[in-house]
Amino acid sequence: MNGVAVRMSVRTRRVAVAAVTAATALVAAAATEEDDGPATLARGSVRAVYAASTVAMMVVDYKLAARETWRDEGGAHDRNARRLHAMCSANGGLYVKAGQFVSTAGGVPMAYTRRLSKLQDDVAPSPRDAVLKVVRNEFGGRAPEALFEMFEPEPMAAASLAQVHRAVLKDGQKVAVKIQRPGLERSIESDISTMSALVNFTKVFFPSFDFGFMVNEFKSRLEKEIDFEAEGRNCERLGSAFADDPRIATPKIFWDVTTRRVLVMEFIEGEKLTNIEGMRAKGLDSKHAALALSDCFARMLLVHGYIHGDPHPGNLLCRAHPDGSGRTQVVLLDHGLYSELTEESRKAMSNLWIAIAVGDSARAVTAAKALQVPDEFAWLMPLALARKTPSGEAVDRRVLEKQWADDKAKGGTGRPGLGEAAIIGNNLSKEMIIVLRANALVRNVIKALGDSRERSIAALEMKRQWCNVRYAALGLIIPRALGETSISRGVSLRRKLLWRVRAFGVFARVSRRAFARVFRRRPKAP
Repeated sequence: MNGVAVRMSVRTRRVAVAAVTAATALVAAAATEEDDGPATLARGSVRAVYAASTVAMMVVDYKLAARETWRDEGGAHDRNARRLHAMCSANGGLYVKAGQFVSTAGGVPMAYTRRLSKLQDDVAPSPRDAVLKVVRNEFGGRAPEALFEMFEPEPMAAASLAQVHRAVLKDGQKVAVKIQRPGLERSIESDISTMSALVNFTKVFFPSFDFGFMVNEFKSRLEKEIDFEAEGRNCERLGSAFADDPRIATPKIFWDVTTRRVLVMEFIEGEKLTNIEGMRAKGLDSKHAALALSDCFARMLLVHGYIHGDPHPGNLLCRAHPDGSGRTQVVLLDHGLYSELTEESRKAMSNLWIAIAVGDSARAVTAAKALQVPDEFAWLMPLALARKTPSGEAVDRRVLEKQWADDKAKGGTGRPGLGEAAIIGNNLSKEMIIVLRANALVRNVIKALGDSRERSIAALEMKRQWCNVRYAALGLIIPRALGETSISRGVSLRRKLLWRVRAFGVFARVSRRAFARVFRRRPKAP
């Protein structure tokens, strides 16, 4: 026993020494990247050291814990998820966003998903003078008083990338002013360098845990989100595409007071989409909101060829339609992160949804291959999109766990782990990673709108999936993505009629399969 303890102690010391070396290198990196003075350098160094020591402890824990116990309650996954959550919370800023990003990544152990999804991107506002300096720099020295009739210096919300202020334009229009945090670009470079070094450090001890793709994707995401002019264009494009759907709205952008670091948009009041009680108090219909959201994201992806990449509840509002009709309307905010699909990917995704619906496993595998999914993970896309197998069968979690256990008993890999998640992530395109994340976020919002009743939630999920199948039928008919053009303007009457016929054909096949399953389950008469 003592010999084992000595060997474990030696292994622990070796990892600890490597961790100290890594931490020192990270501090040096922070020092070279951040040049805003001693205070900024100190903050960056502290963040780097805390991140490095946390990851070192995680590596030690995983090295010493038996692999078969990692998923146990209180096991390595659980312990290290708590460590990572504590570090992200303490470091704040981009570390919180990184933790949230990891929590929605496919293949991440549930312990991490549960723990990191609780991170709140709610930070202290930037100093007032520093924020006003950003505004003056963007508008040739003019202060907010020269641009707005009224500008509230205290932000109504502050996050890791920007903060939002209430204001009123000279013509009396109420607006929200989104201002990028001072020094953000330098902070991104420093923190991303730290994260990249830690991923490489982990890979030394666990070669199969190659999560460099996550850092690259996170960096790409941040670069998109800090360009507010691009965000404004995305917002307008979506508004134009859905001009024929009164259930969907986006804020108006005011370009004469918008730059790359300052975005001024229409101020819209509404209830957070998952605030069921608040929606009911205002007479808003949560089921209508769920259907509108399902329709919006299916159509956006399969017909228009792009998708809003961050549809978490904070970016989705619900309000009564401003025309006074009382209809429920969903408002989409924060258009910084979008994913653009190639025509091949858009068609493949449309084929995949049709295949899932009708149970055509060969077509599903072909579509997954076109989306660059490795053959051995062909089951991933149907599972991630609809919780189904490539043959269209609903996945029962308990049955799946039993299959993984049987596979492991026979010498197989069993339940996919971090290594398999790394393989999948390194093969999928960045665009498809965003698509899968958006799909998961929308599914969770739809679930929250189901009144917590299992039957209600299941019904809304079925409708969400049918929205995707329905628009997949149109996506295969149109010769190219519609982009910012609405369906009413961009699809001819002949194609609309063909769409209805094909959608009905798919519905008939789905109904036939459903009836066949019911009759198969019916017990035989004695």
